[in-house]
Amino acid sequence: MLSNEEIRQLIWEKSNEVAVKMGLEIFDISIRGTRKNKTVEIIIDNLSDYVSIGDCERFSRAIEPWLDELNVFDSSYDLVVSSPGLNRKLRDRDDYIRFKGKLAKFTLKGDEAKVITIVGYINDVNDETLKVIEKESQKIIEIPLNNVEKANLEIDF
Repeated sequence: MLSNEEIRQLIWEKSNEVAVKMGLEIFDISIRGTRKNKTVEIIIDNLSDYVSIGDCERFSRAIEPWLDELNVFDSSYDLVVSSPGLNRKLRDRDDYIRFKGKLAKFTLKGDEAKVITIVGYINDVNDETLKVIEKESQKIIEIPLNNVEKANLEIDF
């Protein structure tokens, strides 16, 4: 019997093949639920545009027969195909570059008792630092990339 992580890796490899043929990429895959009731969530992304409902439907129809044939779950499973969403997680330097000019929220590594959060517009990115124009003060803040604990886009009203 394969572990969830081994199953996730198998699904990632096949999903990536399917996604590349469709001009998409795999953003994340999760498997959750009980032994008898699994949910496989595949989050797809489109590097040149936003992910549409049609993209999710086409990807789902393409991957589902393969998942059924793989037959790694003890019982039935639910497949969910979605986009990263408007407040998507920013994973790395490439995402910061891709979303330059967009509003994002950054949680920085700090002391255990102190959480540092910055909300601002991604201004510039290089190999080691990220420059953000803080939304409220309009000050440019330079953040070492290795100091970012987590980041995500924010909806800009």
